[in-house]
Amino acid sequence: MTGAFGVIAVSSALLLAACGGSTSTSTSNETLNPNADLSTQSLVVSNWDAYMPEDLPTKFEEKTGAEVTVTKHATNEEVVAKITSGGDSGIDVAFVSGQYAQALAEQGLLADIDPALIPNLGNLYPEATQLPYDVGNKYSVPYAWGTTGICYRSDLTNGFEPTSWNDLLQPPADLKGKVTMLGTERWLMLPAQKALGYSVNTTDEAELQKVKESLIAAKPNLLAYDDTTFYTRLVSGEAVMVEAWDGWCNYGIAENPAIKFVVPKEGSDLWTDTMVILKSSKNK
Repeated sequence: MTGAFGVIAVSSALLLAACGGSTSTSTSNETLNPNADLSTQSLVVSNWDAYMPEDLPTKFEEKTGAEVTVTKHATNEEVVAKITSGGDSGIDVAFVSGQYAQALAEQGLLADIDPALIPNLGNLYPEATQLPYDVGNKYSVPYAWGTTGICYRSDLTNGFEPTSWNDLLQPPADLKGKVTMLGTERWLMLPAQKALGYSVNTTDEAELQKVKESLIAAKPNLLAYDDTTFYTRLVSGEAVMVEAWDGWCNYGIAENPAIKFVVPKEGSDLWTDTMVILKSSKNK
């Protein structure tokens, strides 16, 4: 993405595509109509807390007349469960991680993305149009990307600085019970996969068994499995070392410069969070 404005621009364009405002019902001939009356339209967007500019919905409403309601989900699993429950989720646009977008698309739950209605797709890096879970952005638009590592309180680790995923799985004795790991399957497995030298995408049964054994051995050392409050635990000092997505660690660093982030020497993943339009949306 070419800067923060590009993120906001693509977000706004996707919302506009989700609520109509085109000049034709023929997909191949549709274009955005900036003069369309959307004052009777409304959109429901499901997103993580603090994951878009707070004033974006208001600015979108001022520009288009369409009302935007933002509902919050704590995890991918929460919003996916709502979407796949069988009833009307009431959601028009959802923010989910890439692999969850792929799963929803495979179930036929996502609307196709029409690039003619989202000209700001041109602001994406070329690599962002060739992501393996959705080559060509057929049903998703990348919103943010990052990696996973260890976030820690350098003032509370007694001089210890983690450099390996093994430092999280088997921390020094004085740090045991003060460590958290992410609970979502992909990220729960990641520290053990990388510590053992495996790919985060491994499907080898023998390797997965070794990963399982490593995670079971690590469990007694943990304060919690935590996808949602690890950042506040770190800031408060309840936790001193956590598995974290880099963006959330940056929030902590802004509050306390003693908070540090490291990508362990064995490597990590590259994740992408995306925006999708649900096929069930009545506002397309």
